Amino acid sequence: MAITIQFSNYALKTDETLTQRIQFVYSPLNELFRSLHVLLNPRHHGTNIDWGIEIQDRLTDDFYEKLHYFQLFYELGVSPILLCNFRYHATTIEEEIQNLKKFLDELPTTQLIEHLEKVTSDRENSFIPTLAKGLEWKDFSLNEDNQLLIDLRKNASSVYQHLFSFIDWYRQEIFDETWKNKGIQRKLLTEIQHQASFLRESGFKEMFNHLQIDRIHWQKDKLAIIKPFDQEIQLQDSDSIMLLPSYFIWPHLFVESFNQGIAITYDITEQPSYYNATPENLITIFKALSDPVRLQIMNYVIDKPSTTQSLAQILMMSNSSVSRHLQILKEANLLATTKAKKFVLYEPTQLITQLMPNFYHFFKN
Repeated sequence: MAITIQFSNYALKTDETLTQRIQFVYSPLNELFRSLHVLLNPRHHGTNIDWGIEIQDRLTDDFYEKLHYFQLFYELGVSPILLCNFRYHATTIEEEIQNLKKFLDELPTTQLIEHLEKVTSDRENSFIPTLAKGLEWKDFSLNEDNQLLIDLRKNASSVYQHLFSFIDWYRQEIFDETWKNKGIQRKLLTEIQHQASFLRESGFKEMFNHLQIDRIHWQKDKLAIIKPFDQEIQLQDSDSIMLLPSYFIWPHLFVESFNQGIAITYDITEQPSYYNATPENLITIFKALSDPVRLQIMNYVIDKPSTTQSLAQILMMSNSSVSRHLQILKEANLLATTKAKKFVLYEPTQLITQLMPNFYHFFKN
């Protein structure tokens, strides 16, 4: 079972016309809402359980009351409406919040209410069927309190004012510190740059296979996203696919429609990281980088993922010798492999730039 995304005939003409569908979105505000979802369901987000334990003593009763009051905005995903339907480009969370204030002021309240009611109805009845509840949403229950919808009908401006007050408190007390300490900005930007480079080099179809998410696949001119239910989405010529990497989303993979396409929010926490490395791991990394041939390999593959054979030709070495160097780099988690048709390509992971952000600047052209 899967969400099947179908493309127009024009989009399917070439890989370039498909590539035009893709936009990468860097959104601190999206991460804020995703983190609220984690706090709403902490048992279901084991990768962030240490963070939840660390901050729980700083979360007040008033915070939890508001967390549950506003939970329809983030309990089953984050509506693109809260990201202004991707109408604006912003580089800071302050800009995003100002844009959202303006967007909500201009948005008919009935439109937001209808959207939230549809989300509640669809996801209770079909989006999260019995099988899905048992797999992706175990231990999760929907909020039956409709007070938010009632208050939106009565006085939407007051609801928005309370929402932004809630966001301000959460930022000051929790989120901004978390954002900085965990280096989330760097993680998101590195992921976007990494995938955008691969998209440019290898094309649309290979890029989705390269996301390292087992639930997203290109199949027979359609994009299939594995879910415990079936759904079909038809994209028009003018529609886009917005890709939002997220630090907080695991174990979920969200697909949300908006008026100009779909938004796919996916997890990036499985990328190799030196932050949890043992001294032995670091020794392995530095030993792998201690050989001039392996340094040359790292320099080559950052610009273009390469096969063993192509690297052997460039380095004027035998395939077996290059293969051994590649294996050492891969064992150190400095390289990863992807498949492009019948070829196996080697490319760098994010590990080296996490450890030494300016690593590639040391190489002379």
